[in-house]
Amino acid sequence: MIYTKYLCLLFLVSACSTVPSGKEILKKSIAFHDPNGQWNNLQQKIIIQSDFVYPDSTFYSLSIGLDNPNKRVSYTNTSLAQRVDFTDTTCLVVMGDITCDQAAWTKNFYHFIHGLPMTLQNDEGVINESIVQTTFHNIPCHRVAVDFVKEKWHFYFSKADHRLVGFTFNKNFESKAEEILTDGLIEINSMKLCKSRFWWITTDSLAPIYSGKDVIKSSSLWVKND
Repeated sequence: MIYTKYLCLLFLVSACSTVPSGKEILKKSIAFHDPNGQWNNLQQKIIIQSDFVYPDSTFYSLSIGLDNPNKRVSYTNTSLAQRVDFTDTTCLVVMGDITCDQAAWTKNFYHFIHGLPMTLQNDEGVINESIVQTTFHNIPCHRVAVDFVKEKWHFYFSKADHRLVGFTFNKNFESKAEEILTDGLIEINSMKLCKSRFWWITTDSLAPIYSGKDVIKSSSLWVKND
């Protein structure tokens, strides 16, 4: 009897020790998407096509310049003829009817979203150690929760290869949330970035509402004076 109990206890301890933590899952996902650690060295202009149908119908062509070594970001909305350039400490409206305050959130958002999952290691979110085994759009996944000051995020990583399958987030911990499914990969500087994102709005009481998608169309070297 004692021997049997010992074996059961040993089995439980062994099972628990094989469950990965949130940080371990994130590390494996970064190894998949950025095997050579190039994100912090990235200097690229990324062309994005944004096509949304809810709550308003909008179609934008965007250009996001990322100079990560020098903490420089340029946000250009070609469709609206707007451009704002940011450094770590400055902001310059190059053209268009837009202010630095209006563009700041958008700049931070696009830098964060398109750099996932690498941007999670540079940000101020608290990565929960415990994970949940679940599915996301019928794909078996590890779910990792990350808490920011005013936002709750859940990231879904494929059990098969640890690629980022999707994520959900809500602002100010409200019931309304955004749900994003990634699709495809595009290789940029030996990194495998998520090519497309499909967006839904979800609430506690309504079925998810499809809101639109954005797609990385191409990228090119972003030189300092561009």
